[in-house]
Amino acid sequence: MKKTFLAATVSLAALTGTTAVAMDDVIVAFAGTEDLQNDAEYVFIHAFAESLAEHGVNVTVHPSNTLGKESDRFDQTSQGLIAVNIANGGSLMKASKWASTLFLPFLTSDEASFDRVVEESAALDRINDEASRLGIKVAGFAMRGGSLGLFNTEKPVTTLEDVADMRLRAQNGDQVTFMSEWGAKPTVVSWAETPNALQTGVAVGHFNPPSTVVAAGQVELLDYFTPLEAGPVPKVIMLSDDWYSFLNEEEQGWVDDAIATGIAVNREWAQEQVPYFEQTIQDGGIEITPLAEGERAKFAEASRSVWNQIVSQEDVDYISQFTN
Repeated sequence: MKKTFLAATVSLAALTGTTAVAMDDVIVAFAGTEDLQNDAEYVFIHAFAESLAEHGVNVTVHPSNTLGKESDRFDQTSQGLIAVNIANGGSLMKASKWASTLFLPFLTSDEASFDRVVEESAALDRINDEASRLGIKVAGFAMRGGSLGLFNTEKPVTTLEDVADMRLRAQNGDQVTFMSEWGAKPTVVSWAETPNALQTGVAVGHFNPPSTVVAAGQVELLDYFTPLEAGPVPKVIMLSDDWYSFLNEEEQGWVDDAIATGIAVNREWAQEQVPYFEQTIQDGGIEITPLAEGERAKFAEASRSVWNQIVSQEDVDYISQFTN
């Protein structure tokens, strides 16, 4: 349902003593819900909107895919119908082939290491060189909270050998590649169909952090979680390039500041919420089973051995300069 959020109470004319006209409403769309406790995307959006409200700018929020699913929102952002879209990694890869490099498993372990790699590698510049051709500007990332691990319904996983022949839900062909190298039997299943796949045995697990399982309401469907520290889950802050370009310099500054504020609030939230999400899945009956000593290195080595099947060796070599 469409919701107008944080309507401005002070006009720009009142603030400046001039007849300046305020920016039009900023249209923001995302797949999640307006839940500051569980939804990382909304945490960013809420802080973003509060920052713009300080300048008399109203933000109109469309949650829960009310403006369309990922592909629909991508197209509307490209066309300038949506100003800000919080997208998933798959949508980003439609705009930038190089962006797949940032989503390599075990490239980073947490939000801080991801942010460092993005900054030091000038990743946004490389992404936007490609994305601008489709009318997209990527402004940064909002983190889901926590690091990637393995959920399943079958058994405790503490070693790489434990996933042999395990039927895992894969998001896409890239996940099929590295999960196969683990010895698993992955199958591509859409996120919307994942609950049914878990209930019918089409898949017995998937690769996500606890925050995603809590937000998706899947706690009751799963029995075990193994932390792999395989990297954070970035959601993509995607702007309409046309919309942003038509703002004047001052307005662009407001938007830039609002994005920076939203990201900072999101990062603080992501760190603080990790214990909450872990406790929530345990309270729901999911057992957390840590890896045995030395086993994370085996998962990482297997995953890194096929990085060059996911992206080019040139891109592997480039991004590897910025990892520890």
